[in-house]
Amino acid sequence: MKVYTHYQAIDDCGNGYRWRTLLQFGNSWDIIGSVVMKNPGSANFKNGKDISITDSSLLANLAAFEYPGDEGKEWFEFKGDQTMYCVAELFALYYNVPDKMQLNGVIQIFNLFYLKEQDLGKALKTNKELAMLGEINDTIFKHDIVSIKAPIYLGFGKLAKSSDFRDKAEAFFSEAVVNHAADYLDKEFDANSFTHPLALMRYYKDSPANTQTRNRFCAGLRC
Repeated sequence: MKVYTHYQAIDDCGNGYRWRTLLQFGNSWDIIGSVVMKNPGSANFKNGKDISITDSSLLANLAAFEYPGDEGKEWFEFKGDQTMYCVAELFALYYNVPDKMQLNGVIQIFNLFYLKEQDLGKALKTNKELAMLGEINDTIFKHDIVSIKAPIYLGFGKLAKSSDFRDKAEAFFSEAVVNHAADYLDKEFDANSFTHPLALMRYYKDSPANTQTRNRFCAGLRC
């Protein structure tokens, strides 16, 4: 699994925002799924924050995923984290392959906000304090909502029901249900738990609710 992403440092907080994250498997660059989560977490640079991708053939493939206005922005390769591996495992179940490394194509990762911070409490605090992040998040969201492709898994958890993020979560939900046949979801927004992939595939994998969610999601193809 290769992880490719844009990243921009923010001087005011000693961190940055990470967007247009792609999990790429095998030789294909076709989109094989999308997931929406809270914010970018623990995944970090594979080769260091000052080492962007320069390979022309790789950049040519990544260019197909550029958002308007992002032309010329640097791409980086990141190391995968546990959440990304859980996403890969979920889609391996969906496609009925024995191992995530047998997937072939790109899983897109979207978020409700884009500040890169593993501690959600700190991320929410910084996201609210830095006014510039509001405009950044809104701009990325406008491109996200038209770039998302089925099959779609929504894993933003309780953050979806918060006043700060509900509108975006509902927009992703509506797009998934109305335009991308995400029939595993209850048609009533508030009836869904939107379980995060770590809980779904690791911490509470064997709970009846999570087993049912996985089975319903996989039933979109086969399970």
